[in-house]
Amino acid sequence: MSDPSWQYHEPDHPGADFDAMAEIYDRNMQKYRDVQAEIDEILEYLALRPDQSILEIGTGTGEFAIAAARRCRKVYAVDLSAGMLRYAEKKAAARSASNVQFLPGGFLTYRHEGEPLDGIVSQIALHHLPDFWKQIALLRMAEMLNDGGKLCLRDVVFSFDPAEHERFLNDFISKAGEKAGSNFASSISDHVKKEYSTMDWIMQGLIERAGFRIKQAKKSHGFFALYLCEKR
Repeated sequence: MSDPSWQYHEPDHPGADFDAMAEIYDRNMQKYRDVQAEIDEILEYLALRPDQSILEIGTGTGEFAIAAARRCRKVYAVDLSAGMLRYAEKKAAARSASNVQFLPGGFLTYRHEGEPLDGIVSQIALHHLPDFWKQIALLRMAEMLNDGGKLCLRDVVFSFDPAEHERFLNDFISKAGEKAGSNFASSISDHVKKEYSTMDWIMQGLIERAGFRIKQAKKSHGFFALYLCEKR
């Protein structure tokens, strides 16, 4: 079934050539994120059982999907980048994670054909969509979940005072460069300029209007947020 002509076209990760950088992506992420701690935090909330199945949208190199596969029956791992999926499949095979199914697709294009899911995870990906299409994506996720199913959403979400945006962003980008290098600082600058990250109060409304109850919202550095949610 073809997508409607009016549907937003999900770009293949604007602002970065993820196909080209797949093999160095993990190493770059470790410069400024504690990826293992982030994985453990989400797995603790999901509390997966061996009979459950989950979906990760924007799986990247599959690091979370492979870790989750050790705890549940099946992981559907979706990404727009063919390069990322190829790399993730090799990584999963090397780690004997045979219950991960890697699939092409995005928030608006993935069509789940299996049983309703017990959980959905998305990390640092929803900002690729404008706010209206974020809402549609969240509604689609709710439709895929069992009643009481869990959503874990981590993304760049602004919680700083907009009146102080110039001072905040200059300071944040400067400190990012000191910690992770000038290339990373440039990527943060490009993100603010080109991507669709939104304010925390808007994100909260989008999540709740999609039929989720936010169990916990964890904000950090005025720039990131993790929402641990449950389908009502």
